Amino acid sequence: MFDIITKGIVKIFGSKAESDLKLLTPYVPKINEEYAKLKSISDDQLRAKTADLKKIIATDLKGIDNELSKLHANIAENPELDINRKEEIFNEIDKLEKDRDKKLEETLLKILPTAFAVVKETARRFKENGQLVVEATMMDRQLAAAREGIEIN
Repeated sequence: MFDIITKGIVKIFGSKAESDLKLLTPYVPKINEEYAKLKSISDDQLRAKTADLKKIIATDLKGIDNELSKLHANIAENPELDINRKEEIFNEIDKLEKDRDKKLEETLLKILPTAFAVVKETARRFKENGQLVVEATMMDRQLAAAREGIEIN
């Protein structure tokens, strides 16, 4: 009985998988376009793409993050602030955090094709070569010391 009801609902509204596909399908050509660009770059350049994406995020959020930092600093540096003023500041912080979340979502959707293509290309190279050869950073050296499977030559 329950199965019949479920099937009826899926026929009327569609399944979660169908809805997800509908949402993600427009990104496929963009991802494939970005993926094609990555095949000819070096492992180090591929790795640098991640840093570039992080910079885009940081740049897009810089203004809001600076405002939030100032408001938090204002509260921390002025413990004697009137309770009403503190409430106003916290309300401002709440509004800015909502704005930040919205801006972050916009930025992530903007960089999604490139980010997905970088992961896809990294996985392809690792599958085909069994390793990626990049210039070691300090973090790489720390990871190599702490974990098996990471070699630094």
